[in-house]
Amino acid sequence: MDTKFSVALHILVYIAETDKVASSEALAKSVNTNASHIRKITRLLKQAELLTSQQGKSGFSLAKEASEIDLAKVYRAVYPEKSLLNIHEDPNPACPVGQHIGQVLEPTFRRIEEDLMTDLAKESLADLIQKLYQKASN
Repeated sequence: MDTKFSVALHILVYIAETDKVASSEALAKSVNTNASHIRKITRLLKQAELLTSQQGKSGFSLAKEASEIDLAKVYRAVYPEKSLLNIHEDPNPACPVGQHIGQVLEPTFRRIEEDLMTDLAKESLADLIQKLYQKASN
C-alpha cells in the first residue's frame, strides 16, 4: 500500500516540532526509511510550496505556519494527479453492465473524492500536532 501521504505528514510534523536540523537523514531515522525516499517526498512538498530549504545548508523548514497547511494541500502535493478511485478501462461494450458501469460509477467516485478533500481541508498540520501532544500525554 502507498504510504506517501502519511510519510509526508510525519515529515511535516517532525520539521514543525524539532529544534534540530531536519535533514533527510534525521527525517529518515524518524520515519524508519532511507534518506532517498525522504528526498523524493520532500521534493514534492517543496514543489507544492509547503517546505523550504536553502542551498548549501542542511535541513528543511516549513514554508507556512502549521495552521495554514491543511491536510488536503499535503495530499495534493504528494498525489498531484492521482485519482483515489478509478474505473477499470475497456469493459466489454457488448455486455449490458460493461456498456454503462463507467457512467454509473463516475459520479459516486467523484463525490467520494470531493468529500475526502473537503474533510482533509478541515484539519491542519497544527491540529495533528495538537493531537500528537494529547496522545503523548495520555
